[in-house]
Amino acid sequence: MKHRLPVLILASGLAFLLMGCRSVPQETMPSSCPMQAGKSAKDQRLPVPLPPHMAAHQLTQMRDHLAAIQEVMTAATKGDFAAVERSASRIGSSDQMSRMCGHMGAGAPGFTEMALGFHRTADSITQAARKRDTPAVYRAVAATLQTCVACHSAYRQQIVDEAAWNRITQPN
Repeated sequence: MKHRLPVLILASGLAFLLMGCRSVPQETMPSSCPMQAGKSAKDQRLPVPLPPHMAAHQLTQMRDHLAAIQEVMTAATKGDFAAVERSASRIGSSDQMSRMCGHMGAGAPGFTEMALGFHRTADSITQAARKRDTPAVYRAVAATLQTCVACHSAYRQQIVDEAAWNRITQPN
């Protein structure tokens, strides 16, 4: 029971983070939104231009990342390190993940590097699970979540049409 509280706190906080106050138009987010603390009512985050299908794919991926973190925390509370490792492997770094992050961030300077940093940080969850070290798993999850917060504080999706996407991402 004592391990369930960290899981609930992390899951609740990350769910709110991933919602990103999206029920309110980004240009008029209330100052009560944690992502807007200390900012004007206009969203100051950098845009990540994406066509609609890519934006939907990115959101699906981020929701899966959140589900993987929830699974990691649940498994860690049970001492199920094999399950921790399986779930963490979904968000760890890989060639495929590197290509996807590069493609998604093609129109947003710095985004790809930040996204890859998330996946590299998530690798530490797997490393801690292999050592069967529950406190290290929790520390690795916390470090991974810090990368989520940093990215969501710095960037926001900007839906663009295919023509705009091609203009933005094509080399000069």
